[in-house]
Amino acid sequence: MSTSESELRKSMQQYGKQAFSETEQIKILNLLLEDAKKQLSREHEIYQLIENYQLKLSNEINLNQAIQFVNKFIIELESKDKDSSTVNYLKQHGFYRILYRHPKLLGQELPQDDILHKLLRSGFIGVGISAVMILLFISTAFFTAPLWLTAITTGLFVGASTYLSGILYGVVNDIFATHANLPYFLLGHQSQQTSLLRTNDKVAQGIAWGVAATFGPVIIATLIFTVAATITAFFVPIATFLLPVMMIAMPLIAVGAEFYARKKAREYLDTEGNFYWIGSNDYQRRGLNYMCPTNEERAAWYANSDRNLFGFTKVPLIGLGALIGLVVLSGISMFLPPVLFISPVIAIAIPAAFSAVTCATLIAGGIYMQVNRNKQLDDRYRLEFERDEIVPDLYLDEDMEYIRKIAKIYAQNEPTVEPKQEVINTENYSFLFDKKPKQAMPNIKQEEFEPARLSQAGA
Repeated sequence: MSTSESELRKSMQQYGKQAFSETEQIKILNLLLEDAKKQLSREHEIYQLIENYQLKLSNEINLNQAIQFVNKFIIELESKDKDSSTVNYLKQHGFYRILYRHPKLLGQELPQDDILHKLLRSGFIGVGISAVMILLFISTAFFTAPLWLTAITTGLFVGASTYLSGILYGVVNDIFATHANLPYFLLGHQSQQTSLLRTNDKVAQGIAWGVAATFGPVIIATLIFTVAATITAFFVPIATFLLPVMMIAMPLIAVGAEFYARKKAREYLDTEGNFYWIGSNDYQRRGLNYMCPTNEERAAWYANSDRNLFGFTKVPLIGLGALIGLVVLSGISMFLPPVLFISPVIAIAIPAAFSAVTCATLIAGGIYMQVNRNKQLDDRYRLEFERDEIVPDLYLDEDMEYIRKIAKIYAQNEPTVEPKQEVINTENYSFLFDKKPKQAMPNIKQEEFEPARLSQAGA
């Protein structure tokens, strides 16, 4: 048997690299925290936070457990570091890359024939069709066309505007939601769901889920608006001036849902001692245990369900009100100022412009999502989709010079840690300077190696 391509690639990646033990890698984490701590005054809240976690690390010998500690530290730091100065310092000096470049969880992607992928594709096809309907409406509105054609194109335009408004609501709502708690979408939240996209980009995930989750209800609303508007347009002018109001109102519902979700998250924190049940399948539970270990994160996860419930109960009411308003105002058009119905600017240009801008925004969002659908950022939400197993070690390839530099600095200075904490000195970090690169041999199986060695000996 020959050595597989994956085994050869792994051997090539390891060749010439320094191999550190778990204890040595924990020391490196401690050293990086020491460097961040030295940028602060001893009285600073973040200084004390770092020192507390250093104390935990000083007694830890298991790398996986140490990474769990540091991951919790990052979560707490991000919530307490109001000006993000320490967070930015750690990011700029490679701490996030070192800690998160090797994902700690295997990702599971939904198959391409899953209903969510079909809804996502259909959603953007609908955006493209809406763009055509806008152009068709403009062409028949500004140029002479038969009444029947004008009525049909006006009805289709109303339907397109309704569709774009609904999809825009979904995207805005879910971008808010992914920033509140990304794993709710990254891992899925129903029992049959895993990852829709591979990316941990919050905006890309929000766009994808916003389109996929709202397509079904929105297409129903679109059909109702289209039929009602088309029938009405055969008898009276359509109150198209109402459409921009609807397109503004829909994203505002998402803003209202954001405030509602924050309120629910606070209520969960006030009433729940612990969040034992979270996630709907094993994939989600394992991911949430690592990505959302704090009650604050888990409360946000629960609140995203309330956010969705808020939207699915309030949006239909707004839509129903818009439909009634559209039909009623069109029906009493003879009692309203004629300028609302005959002005090219008010009745045609402004509604078409709002719809066109919304359509262009969604198309740009779709392009962004497609470009970034496999992008992996260096944070705790990174999942391993390329390999069949996770790499347990820290990622040190790009930052060894920086690590050696700060090791020299803190080896020469007086330690400022508490007595129980491990002292930063030359002896503790000599492995950074003395260790030779590991000369990794290809991972050849025993039965392959023996004949080769015998043949060389015979030669």
